[in-house]
Amino acid sequence: MSPELSDFLDALFALPTTRGEGRDDDREPITLFYRYLHACGIEHCNFGGFEVTDDGFGLNEFSGSLLPGAFLDEFTAEMADDDYIIAQSTALTPDKPLSIFDFGVPHLDKVRAFREESVRVTMECARYGMQDGVAMLGLVPGSRGGTRRCFGFAFGGTNGSGDQARARLPELRIAAFALLDRIRPQVEAVIDGFEYDLSARERDVLGALADGAQRQQIAWKLDVSVPTVDAHLANLRRKLKAATLAEAVSRGYRYGLL
Repeated sequence: MSPELSDFLDALFALPTTRGEGRDDDREPITLFYRYLHACGIEHCNFGGFEVTDDGFGLNEFSGSLLPGAFLDEFTAEMADDDYIIAQSTALTPDKPLSIFDFGVPHLDKVRAFREESVRVTMECARYGMQDGVAMLGLVPGSRGGTRRCFGFAFGGTNGSGDQARARLPELRIAAFALLDRIRPQVEAVIDGFEYDLSARERDVLGALADGAQRQQIAWKLDVSVPTVDAHLANLRRKLKAATLAEAVSRGYRYGLL
């Protein structure tokens, strides 16, 4: 184990365990992860989760990236379906749940042979700093039906970052999985498009639901009317994209809200 990886894991596991903060729970782990990568001579890493369906790829946003925000918005809106890295997820299966491969300008012939449209995306990514690197894609356990959930890491950059990533690939896998283990609630939320936009009162109601309270009990506990509770329950189902209140509670746990 390299000193850089050892320092990252020590710092990551020393972070306090938090629940209920939701959106902000991933900031310190991600900061430590990028500090580790830079210590290894790796300039960039785009990572996050997405869905694969018969209609294409559902990438709402990256969980982590140092590329310009304006470019990332354009990428998710206009380029994701033609991205060479994301497209490789279609080859993942339960028997082969992980794939590691090179990407970038030095590998344009391979990209062009796969899909001509992917060349433009590769060149745009290179223009903003991701010129060469190695990617790691994997299936998220528990993918259901025709929809598969995947995670992806693209390590690289310019000035030898791709070579550094390839040389350190075994330890990068360890670091990436350690990070995913820590921030999985936030990754799940990004895949589902949840914005962590519950009000303080809605979170109180969600917590009461998780404790098994009924409508009247929640109203008494929070000193509000039952119709007010009903309005909060409707908002919870809408914001959490839940068909039932039980599913809302389940998603609350999944996203680290409870």
